[in-house]
Amino acid sequence: MAVPLLLLTDGRFPAGGYAHSAGLEEAVADGLDVDAVPAFLAGRLRHVAAAESRLAVGAARAARARQLDALLALDAEADARCPSPPLRTASRRLGAQLLRTAAVAFAGAGAGEIGRYAAASPATPRPVAFGVVAAAAGLADAELAEAYLYEDAMTVATAAVRLLPVDSAEAAGWALAAAPLVHRLAGEAAAAPHDPRAWPGGFAPLLELRSLRHARREGRLFAS
Repeated sequence: MAVPLLLLTDGRFPAGGYAHSAGLEEAVADGLDVDAVPAFLAGRLRHVAAAESRLAVGAARAARARQLDALLALDAEADARCPSPPLRTASRRLGAQLLRTAAVAFAGAGAGEIGRYAAASPATPRPVAFGVVAAAAGLADAELAEAYLYEDAMTVATAAVRLLPVDSAEAAGWALAAAPLVHRLAGEAAAAPHDPRAWPGGFAPLLELRSLRHARREGRLFAS
């Protein structure tokens, strides 16, 4: 399982994440400096990515069981848990790109489930799409949750290199320092009950409010 896991967490995997900053660009415009990025990264993990990783785990479970109705219900859950229209749009675009890439990269038995979901879902929110792809790649719940959380952390770290006076080595160190948090949150996601009503929602109102302003900003470097 090591190669699929490495592939999904590789920044060169063409899933579109390089075009997004996970809200960091607008935070920097609001005055966030280099020293505050590790706290921003950890805050996203706790209050955004942790909840989304549960959606990804739920989607993987549904995909393994070939429960298309359950996947479409998770689409609705993902939309309901993301009140910002620009963030919903970004999530859908990232999900669609991930599905297109994975359908080629993971061609085989799992690709059929990717195709079924992609054809049936009008939304393809990224957490649900990630779970479908992770199931096709043969990842266990804890592995896919850790991959999802790690990618969220690396999105912030990579964007920081382009937005702030920090080199890539220091940014990589931030992600490494967050590894215990990523591991703990992944374990919690993997142990989540099957009923989505028992999952906590994310809570990051400042990120959501900033995303509305960011969507109107001219000359922005990142899509979100």
